[in-house]
Amino acid sequence: MKFAILTSNPSSFAYVAACLPADVTCVRFDDALALLRARRTEAFDLLMIDAQLFSTAGQLVLSWRDCNADLRWPTLVFGTFTERAEMLRVFDSAVEDVITGHFTAEELNARVQRVQRSAERGTQQTESATRTVVGPYSLCQLTRTVTLRGTPIRLTAREFATAWLLFSSPGAFLSRQQIASAVWGMEASVAERSIEQHIYKLRKKLGFGEATGVELKTVYSRGYQLTVQQMSEQSRSAAPQLMLAA
Repeated sequence: MKFAILTSNPSSFAYVAACLPADVTCVRFDDALALLRARRTEAFDLLMIDAQLFSTAGQLVLSWRDCNADLRWPTLVFGTFTERAEMLRVFDSAVEDVITGHFTAEELNARVQRVQRSAERGTQQTESATRTVVGPYSLCQLTRTVTLRGTPIRLTAREFATAWLLFSSPGAFLSRQQIASAVWGMEASVAERSIEQHIYKLRKKLGFGEATGVELKTVYSRGYQLTVQQMSEQSRSAAPQLMLAA
């Protein structure tokens, strides 16, 4: 496991790292920007924020965490607060737990295990509500991931948002205005060129066509439609024979 520790105090980092099990790798970040840059290439199982930095760097990281699926790590705030008001703000925030003042290794590990269990249950519930499967494609809105027969396909944030709209309503017509409003937050006339570029890239990246049984059609004056091909009559008639042969 790998934990991100947001603290500008080397002594605090050393103490926390010493309290955790040997199989946990701790990485220290002095400020929010360093952590936000690292998230592009690294994933962490837990984020720990020093109470001394909560009202500054901590709040910035939490703001990003709420808006970006790849930063939604379970979070624990630790240490001593300079003001009581800051501690109250922590309880009003989205962090999973807080451990204040001086703590022992046993106390810290008990809190960490509690946070991870809670986060695992929450992730399972959220993923089930934010996942859709169409043909051989599987999309997860929480992690912004698309897989084709289990193989991940890399999409940008707006490409995924567009794909999610289409895959959430297979067979329905989505107008350019609906896509522009949901993905770009603007009029279709302003985002029209961007929409066309994203549709082109989605067709290329997702490999729509006979091989997948899913197509993305452009329908004149109506918009776009994601269609799923039904099993052919020949395939249906062959299926029982294959079962008997087996």
